[in-house]
Amino acid sequence: MDGAPRGGGTARAALIELRRVIDVAAAPEVVWRRLWDVPALARCIPGCEGVETVEAERRYRATISDRVGPFRIAIPLDVRVESTPPTRLSLTAAGRDSALGSPVTVALEVSLAPAGAGGTRLTLAGHGDVGGKLAALGQGVIDRKTREILDRFAGNLAGLFVDGADAAAV
Repeated sequence: MDGAPRGGGTARAALIELRRVIDVAAAPEVVWRRLWDVPALARCIPGCEGVETVEAERRYRATISDRVGPFRIAIPLDVRVESTPPTRLSLTAAGRDSALGSPVTVALEVSLAPAGAGGTRLTLAGHGDVGGKLAALGQGVIDRKTREILDRFAGNLAGLFVDGADAAAV
């Protein structure tokens, strides 16, 4: 058996490990403020579109669109955020791709700490679950796509602080 769903069943979930350390060239308080600039942060997330604030600093809706293996996906997500200012964000996101019926859930902790040269070390730690036809692609495909997305996010986020405009705001 190839692991693909049969007769309307679903494949077992693929587990996603979300771990990344991102060094940012701005002070922690500047990074904290920028994390709450939802449109700017959404532009850092590959495939993120249609972000809507439901309740500021607590609940959002967004759609993630991308290609994973042979599938083109669009997953509307309900995102909930809890914060411990100015050092920690916890977020959960859940949604289901309408075409494939594949559920996706994510739980992520984001912490900020001072780093050398007045910068910030941003640590992402969490996990996600992918089910249905997306999970049937296999753990290797899911892991590669996750690494690709995290790499692009890290570069995009660090890029928000390279012009020096935010550093001068402190």
